[in-house]
Amino acid sequence: MFARVSKKGQITIPAEVRKLLNLHPGSRVQFVAEKETARILPIEGGIETFKGAVQVTEPQDFQAARHQAMEERSSEKDTRSRR
Repeated sequence: MFARVSKKGQITIPAEVRKLLNLHPGSRVQFVAEKETARILPIEGGIETFKGAVQVTEPQDFQAARHQAMEERSSEKDTRSRR
């Protein structure tokens, strides 16, 4: 099987390969470069698969949660630098 690289560096993955790897529009793949070859690996279980995994019973303030996490991380760095 062959594919041509476009001006933008894009290729079309042949239908046979897409079927073999179970790739659909929006699927993500990983390219692994090895010396003079490269492999295409399907990525399974991205963060999108967690959508709906945790039930939320009330509105969430994500900005406040992010701010708190950043403060905690900063405190951890300060503690480590004092050692």
